[in-house]
Amino acid sequence: MLYHSESKMLRVNHRHPCVICGKPDWCGYTEDGTIAVCMRVESSRPCKNGGWVHILREDSTVLRPARVEHKSVLLPVPALDAEMLIAQWRQNTPANRREALATMLGVSTEALTRLDAVWAANHKAWAFPMRDASDKTVGIRLRAEDGRKWAVTGSKSGLFVPSGVATGDRLLICEGPTDTAAALTLGYDVIGRPSCRGNTETIRDWLRLHRYGEVVIIADNDQPDNKGRRPGQDGARTLAADLQCPVRMVILPVKDIRTAVQTGIPRAAVDALINDAKLQKFKPLPEGDIKL
Repeated sequence: MLYHSESKMLRVNHRHPCVICGKPDWCGYTEDGTIAVCMRVESSRPCKNGGWVHILREDSTVLRPARVEHKSVLLPVPALDAEMLIAQWRQNTPANRREALATMLGVSTEALTRLDAVWAANHKAWAFPMRDASDKTVGIRLRAEDGRKWAVTGSKSGLFVPSGVATGDRLLICEGPTDTAAALTLGYDVIGRPSCRGNTETIRDWLRLHRYGEVVIIADNDQPDNKGRRPGQDGARTLAADLQCPVRMVILPVKDIRTAVQTGIPRAAVDALINDAKLQKFKPLPEGDIKL
């Protein structure tokens, strides 16, 4: 269903932060308060600018962003018990259904199990938990079998962290849960972020708690847009510069690492590309207490 508004689109600011994510930048809303466009929290209505449409009111009732003076705004978003939902859906996910998803994606069933991929029947989609640095489930990414992607209302953006990943010589960072599953299928230690940008602070906190010798960012081999930008590669470079630890950035000869797995590119070939990539050395992340 399409939604239209004759109202002017406004940018959020510190006085009027985003009513969806609570941040004072990057997002927008219509002047009549009926629609918000959030650049961080996903919905079933993606925008061309990379954000997601959230319908605040479908009638004439106006919901304006709250005015903030000296403290954070209380967001009008329903509380989400993501861990409870994942546990409920896990109990009702037949093993053969997860096996069918693995076959469709070209990844291993074990990889999907380690990511705790479960069938959310009420959404008619697969659900992947998103976690914070302390491994708490803070959001849920949904993926319909036709490839559509969105998040459960009330979700916070987090990382896709498989079980059994703790510490080692090398950690891969991929984009999205299915690419993360592909890297697991090849036998790598890996975590995933929801998109090509964002979650840098969460990744840095996670790396302080899980020590790895080096990080390898797998960037999508995306085509340039009409302004010559490559979002996947640009986002990977930004993350590499912000992590402040030994890091490599790798662009595969195919679209992404899941395509590499589907087309039969062996791990040895991926290892060779990683080893050939320049190791950027930054100061190691300091150990210590993480504010979560």
